[in-house]
Amino acid sequence: MLTTSLIRSLRRLAVATAVAASLASPAWASDAGLLPAAGPVRIIVPLTAGGVADTSSRNLAGELGKILNRPVIVENKPGGLFTIGMRALHAAPPDGLTLLYLYNSLASVQVVQKQFDLTRDLLPLTQTTVTPMVLLVPGNSPFRSLKDLVAFARQHPGKLNYSSLGVGSTEHLKAVQFGRIAGFDAANVPYKSGPDMMTDLIAGRVDFTMTAATFASMYVPKGQVRALAVVDDKRMPDMPDVPTVAEAGYRVPPLVLWGGYGIRADTPPAVAQAMRQAVAKAAMAPQVRESLATFSIHPAISSSSRDFKQLIEADLVWMGEAAKGLKLDAN
Repeated sequence: MLTTSLIRSLRRLAVATAVAASLASPAWASDAGLLPAAGPVRIIVPLTAGGVADTSSRNLAGELGKILNRPVIVENKPGGLFTIGMRALHAAPPDGLTLLYLYNSLASVQVVQKQFDLTRDLLPLTQTTVTPMVLLVPGNSPFRSLKDLVAFARQHPGKLNYSSLGVGSTEHLKAVQFGRIAGFDAANVPYKSGPDMMTDLIAGRVDFTMTAATFASMYVPKGQVRALAVVDDKRMPDMPDVPTVAEAGYRVPPLVLWGGYGIRADTPPAVAQAMRQAVAKAAMAPQVRESLATFSIHPAISSSSRDFKQLIEADLVWMGEAAKGLKLDAN
């Protein structure tokens, strides 16, 4: 019988093969001509510099510029629970030259504040990356295993806290889901950026976080944080000694942090498809993949815009369930 992990791996291989074949097609050259003849491409990142979103976008930008033979500018527009970035996208003309970086937490914030709809207000172009989620504690934490942390949390209700990238963020809702399954409560401490969040985790001002493995790859080797579990159904090749949450005894649904790009919903379909192909081709470039792999970020290209939209819709379902019963103040 095929395991869930094997099925997922085979699906990813099939998608990668199909994408590679389409990008090698001579049709690509004519599709690229559908974009405006001049002008830079803008990639709007609705977060501060230095995190997964910024790192992924800046690695992609250089290769995308070569493919399109034009400058690609990354603009960080954090704040407003991603609404500032969304407004910047809609202020640009629908000519295919302005992209918005998308990732899980835009979906979770949609659940909380309902000020935008990712599947209506923009066109999801393509997923480009996946990053495992891990549970991290400070390097000097007394918790040596996930069971240690859960046992303490159960014995001392409300004593522990955890960091997240804001109220209603993916980190927040996943920690809530984990606490419900494991049987404990902890307080959410929201931060405006990943680097700020990690600074306080390293200093021991928060007890744990559930976040991108990118931060584990940066700080675990230095002993500044410790990884207790991977929130997936398989271990990470980068950290083979770190168990999954299931191996630790907790049936938490696996989650990977996806990244990708969207465009204005009213962009002409042929123009949107041309940009989708260009972004996918850039994301599959060997130098981009190798650079991102050092941060535990790996390529994952959607076979179509529809597939990416379905991925977003699936996140909206579990996030909506996790948010039930919470007093979420998006302000």
